[in-house]
Amino acid sequence: MLTRRTLLAATPALLAAPALAQTRTKVRFAGGGVALYGYMPFFAAIGMDLFAKHGLDPEVAMFPGGALAMQAVLGGSSDISCGFYEHTIQIAAKGGKLTAFVLQAQNSGLALGIRKDLAGEIKTAADLKGRKIGVSAPGSATHLFAMQLMVKAGLKRTDAAAIGVGTTQTAIAAFQSKQIDALSLFDPIIADLENKGEIVVLADARDTAGSNAIFGGPYASGSLYAQSDWLAKNEPSCRMAAAAIVEAVTFLRTANPGQAIGALQKGMCFLGSDVCESAFTRNREAFNHNGTITMEQAETVKRMLAGFDPAIEKANVDLVPTFTNRLVSA
Repeated sequence: MLTRRTLLAATPALLAAPALAQTRTKVRFAGGGVALYGYMPFFAAIGMDLFAKHGLDPEVAMFPGGALAMQAVLGGSSDISCGFYEHTIQIAAKGGKLTAFVLQAQNSGLALGIRKDLAGEIKTAADLKGRKIGVSAPGSATHLFAMQLMVKAGLKRTDAAAIGVGTTQTAIAAFQSKQIDALSLFDPIIADLENKGEIVVLADARDTAGSNAIFGGPYASGSLYAQSDWLAKNEPSCRMAAAAIVEAVTFLRTANPGQAIGALQKGMCFLGSDVCESAFTRNREAFNHNGTITMEQAETVKRMLAGFDPAIEKANVDLVPTFTNRLVSA
């Protein structure tokens, strides 16, 4: 696992932060992958020192996908996860308690595409049977997105193999070397492959219209969440983290593409500013919110999960404990 300290040693520009006053509260964050748009407010908050501004000393451990970041929080090695809201529902169905306390991005932000050389064989999600689908990590939002599409197309969620490829150049390398047939991921990876003419997108939830069409309603995606007991004991810290995210969301809502990408740490936009800036325009609608999660969004996520996971449908999860808006300042 990459801790903030080891990550800084390897790539000092990526998550570097200024010297922090001893009065700031240390909080351990688990990052669910360098997925530039689903978690962009988190990385903008780091790049603009907003966590420090609001009183936190952030220690960041990066993981290849949200499922692994969730496990870090459940295991106690991290306090707060930068991950998709849907993980709180999955854990609730198993009797656990995770609570999301600030929204980073609405809409799914995900897209699933196939290699261009397979366009004649794979025309819809129904044709993914027996194929290898690249996801950030098995069990992560990218994997759930692919499973939902397959089930809606009449397949079983296990009819295709999910291959963890991360969220950086490793995903591109796996796709280009034909280790995988399809890829379920965020921009800028998808945008880069589109620009190169190497991918054919089958399902696109990167804007509001596409997300609503696929999921049947408004969606809550990137969030910050913590174990419910930890949150109850550390509300001031969570309130500070929420304030930093809301300030980042507010900035991204009005920033031009150059400003938005420029707010990130040097080296974060690993595919180049041109790709990242053009993709930001497509994903801007994800930040048209005030940091709160609505019950309608939560119900859409629950409906999506129950559509391919009978255990969630059977559990009849109460959504009220899975998120709170009381820590988000008006």
